[in-house]
Amino acid sequence: MFSTDRARHLQNLFLSESWEGRFKALSDTTGFNLRIYSEDGNQIFSTESYYPMCRGLLSAPDFRSKCDTYCHNTMMGAFSKGLPIFYKCYAKIMSFAFPVEYMGEKVVILGQGSFSTYEDFREFIKHLSFSKVKDFAVTGPLKFTTAEDARNACSLVDSSITQLLKNTQETITLKEKVDSLKEVLGMRGVASKEQPETLLQTILDKSAELLKAEQGSLMLLDHETEELLLKAKRGINNNLTEKLRIQKGVGIAGKVAELGEPYLVEDVENDPRIKQKNRLRYKTRSFVSVPITIEGRIIGVLNLSDKITGEIFNKEDLELIQSFAAQAAIVMERNVFYTQTEELRKLAMTDSLTGLPNRRCLMDRLEEELLRSERHGRLLSLLMVDIDGFKGYNDILGHPIGDKALKAIAESILRCVRSVDIASRYGGDEFVIILPETGKTLAVSIAERLRSDVAELESLPESVTLTISIGIASYPEDGKISELLLENVDKALYLAKNRGGNRIEVFS
Repeated sequence: MFSTDRARHLQNLFLSESWEGRFKALSDTTGFNLRIYSEDGNQIFSTESYYPMCRGLLSAPDFRSKCDTYCHNTMMGAFSKGLPIFYKCYAKIMSFAFPVEYMGEKVVILGQGSFSTYEDFREFIKHLSFSKVKDFAVTGPLKFTTAEDARNACSLVDSSITQLLKNTQETITLKEKVDSLKEVLGMRGVASKEQPETLLQTILDKSAELLKAEQGSLMLLDHETEELLLKAKRGINNNLTEKLRIQKGVGIAGKVAELGEPYLVEDVENDPRIKQKNRLRYKTRSFVSVPITIEGRIIGVLNLSDKITGEIFNKEDLELIQSFAAQAAIVMERNVFYTQTEELRKLAMTDSLTGLPNRRCLMDRLEEELLRSERHGRLLSLLMVDIDGFKGYNDILGHPIGDKALKAIAESILRCVRSVDIASRYGGDEFVIILPETGKTLAVSIAERLRSDVAELESLPESVTLTISIGIASYPEDGKISELLLENVDKALYLAKNRGGNRIEVFS
C-alpha cells in the first residue's frame, strides 16, 4: 500500500496516519479509489491496492504493462497542464487525475470509479478473455460512474485536500510563531538583569520580530501625570518621537491605556473607532496596540504597525502579541524586583557612612578568598586598622566630626590599597582589608603607605591630627580559617595600640 519513497514533505504528510484516514473517508464518500503519485511516477499511497475487478487482469503481464502506461501518461498530462483530467482508463473505468502543489512540491491524485456504461463493461470482459483470466466473479450488482460523477468527486477531493493543506500550513505557521514566542520568552532569565532601558528595547524588538512588524513603540504610563511616555521605538522617525507624551484616553494608545483593551485595526482610515487619515505614518494602515498589565494594573502600551509582508494584522497576530505582552509584563516586573533587590542587597552589604563593604560582606568575601588561596596554594594577608584615640576624639568634637574622620580614613584606605584588595568597615572605628596573593613583607609595605597617608590628612579641622594602628596576619601561617585569622590579626592590632599606636605590628 505504501511506497518507500518518503523523502519529501508532502509525501511524508500524505503518508501520516491522520491523512490516511482523510483519504479513506474521501474514498468512501465519493466511491472512488484514490491513489497518489510523485512527480517521478512512484506511487505514494492508495486507499485500495487496485480496483477490485482489475485484480485478475493485472496478474497478466501484458495487460498490466498497458494499464500502467495508460494511467502514467494521463498522470504526466495532469502534471504538465496543471489541470484536472477526466478519462476512462485502459480497462474502461471512469477516472480522474489532478495535480496538487504544496510548499513547492507536486503530486498527482488519481481517482478510479467504475464503468460508465454496459458497453464499457463488455469491453472489460473482452480484455478478460484475451488475457485468459479464469478466476473472475461479480459478487454484487454493477455500479456505474458517469463523467459528471467523476467531475463532482474530483471537485470534492480537490477542494477538501486544498482546505486541509491550507489548515496544515496555518498550523505550521502558528507553530513557527509559537516556537518564536517560546524563543522570545526564553530571554526572561537573562533579561530580568538588564538595565531597564535595554530591557524595554529588547521587548519591543522581540515583539516586532514575532509579528514581522517594521514599526513599533513601547510606552509606559506615568501614574502621577496619567501620561504615556515613550521608552522604546523601532523604525519611527526621531522627529515624531522626541519628548512624545500621550495623555491617557487620548489617541489610540491613550484609549488602550484607559480601557485596558487591545486595538486591532485593519484600516486606520475606515475603522469606526478611529476614522483618521493615515498621513503616511502607516504604510499598510494596519496596526495593533495592546496594554501591558501587572496584576490588573496597566503599566504601559505596546504598539506595532506595518508588516514586512504588506499584509494586515489579524486575530491570530493579536492573540500572539497579547500572550507576548503578558509575559513581557512578568519580565518587566522581575526586572524592577531584581533592580530593587540588587539595591537592597548592596545596601545590606554596604556601610552607609563610608560606602565601604560592611562586616557581613567582609565575612563572605574572606571565605571566598581563603578558598581560592587554598585551591591555588597562594598567600593571603589581612590588615586590621583602628583609629588611635577615636573615642575621645568623638566625645570632644562630636559625632558629626567623628563621622567626617571615618569618611576620611575610608578615602585614604581606597587611595592606598590595590584594585584587587577588599577594604571594609569592620565596626566602629575599625577597618579590615583583605590582601589576596600577598605575603607579610608586601602587606607591611601597603600598611605603611596607609599609615603615612592618614598621618598627612588635610581634610580634618586644623587642630586635629589622626593616626592609626595596624595589625597584620597572613594565611596560612597565622590561620587557615577566617575565625582564627581574624582573631590573630586582632591580637596584632592590640599589640600595636598597646605599644603607643601609630604603628604596625605583625602577628607571630
